[in-house]
Amino acid sequence: MSDSVKNNTFSDAVCIEAMRVFDSCSSQDCLEDLLVNVDADTQTLLNRSSHVKIPCAEVIDAAFTVDPVPFNKGFYSVDITYTFRLDMEITPCDEGAAEQAEGSARFNKKVILYGSEGNTKSFRSDENNEAVINGCSCCSTVPIASVSVVDPIVLGTKFICNPCQPIQTCGYDCNDGQGCQDEPVFDPTNRQVKVTLGLFSMIKLERPVPVLMPVYDYSIPLKECSSNTDSPCEVFEKISFPTDEFFPKGLETEDSDNDTNDQC
Repeated sequence: MSDSVKNNTFSDAVCIEAMRVFDSCSSQDCLEDLLVNVDADTQTLLNRSSHVKIPCAEVIDAAFTVDPVPFNKGFYSVDITYTFRLDMEITPCDEGAAEQAEGSARFNKKVILYGSEGNTKSFRSDENNEAVINGCSCCSTVPIASVSVVDPIVLGTKFICNPCQPIQTCGYDCNDGQGCQDEPVFDPTNRQVKVTLGLFSMIKLERPVPVLMPVYDYSIPLKECSSNTDSPCEVFEKISFPTDEFFPKGLETEDSDNDTNDQC
């Protein structure tokens, strides 16, 4: 650490451009009964299956739409469409080995956040900007929306219209001498899977703003570059033995550690 930082004295001030977060929110959503979309091959497997399990889910995309809220200056409606990839284990009706497949699901979330106002448009030499003529006399630029998410937790799976357990229906009394319909009634092409996911996310609205920052010193790395030519065994011998992995902490120890961290 340089002497200027230690003494809390700076020699100069510079203007930098940074993304300022004007508003943010955290969300804990239970996404119940999302329809799982599958391809034709996976649909064929579902039509002949007795059980479906989804052990893992992953967020693979988030699409944004940011629109100003009418009559509320500075506020914006943020629409986020999440796309999830789902790992599926499909068990056939003959109780054979489960087959692996993939599915997808989507969920739309809408929040309203404060993003301030701005009437300028920024263009950079290192960005591919396209001019858009929309006929408006004055158009303010919208803030930039971002979201941070962790992979969702699979809370439940539903198998709709199970072909291995069809429902028999009769239009009249089977004991009146006229007989009844013996064939099970179900549509073998309409096997659907629904999944319930738990999702944690943080949504932010940001704008680039000029900020005046104190400059203490140039950041000079103090660590020397290392060209390690040791053999794999020599590298392994330098690793400390993971004692904690063999002796898991008890509940009382974890509570004690949490109390210590809370005091920091």
